Amino acid sequence: NNHAEAIFLAKEDLLFVGKQIILQGLKKCIFKNIVEDGTYLKKGSQIAVLSGPIVEILKKERVILNLVQRLSGIASTTQKLVKKTEKFGIQLLDTRKTTPGLRRFEKYAVFIGGGTNHRYSLKDSVMIKDNHLIGNSSFQESVDKALAKNPNKDIQVEVDNSDQLREALKTKVTSILLDNFHPRSLAQAISMIRKKKKKIYIELSGGINISNIKSYCVDGVDGISMGALTHNIKSKDISLDLK
Repeated sequence: NNHAEAIFLAKEDLLFVGKQIILQGLKKCIFKNIVEDGTYLKKGSQIAVLSGPIVEILKKERVILNLVQRLSGIASTTQKLVKKTEKFGIQLLDTRKTTPGLRRFEKYAVFIGGGTNHRYSLKDSVMIKDNHLIGNSSFQESVDKALAKNPNKDIQVEVDNSDQLREALKTKVTSILLDNFHPRSLAQAISMIRKKKKKIYIELSGGINISNIKSYCVDGVDGISMGALTHNIKSKDISLDLK
């Protein structure tokens, strides 16, 4: 039945995400203060101050910290990348490459970091990639089938070379994903697309990270999607200290 005060501390600079995780995880505690999601915190800043049963706090400590540290890491990295893409008018998109069971949490963290949430699953919009072509003779056949079943949904085709791009441009797709294209070949590919379909959405993906993303911020690109936003993130250092 012993009670104690507990303080969540940022041990490094970070963009905080996890207010509701802390509140819902420690419902039996009384909160003196807690910062809002999207708050930028310097090292040493207090995230939350609360008091409650010691046993209750210790039971929940590890799970809460694991989630909040990870989500704050995603949001912080997303924010850094958005600062690089937004000056070119390019959206930074997340992907479906998320931790099993945590997709809603991780996509929320991307949103808080200033990124744009892409499809939650393939039911939201149609994406046709290499594996989806098995059993179909061409992009045209795959797109025609997709349109017949999903007349009101966006149709995206993923291509990884110029030959596939030419085939995709013969179809009624609304978006083209250039996968693993080298920055030097982007101008030619984008020019090819714009000559055929001026209003189509052009997305880049594959091999893009925080160190090379600027090379992909070229004229004509609408969005850059990065699986690394949610599957290759360093969690932020956050502590919970009892007093």
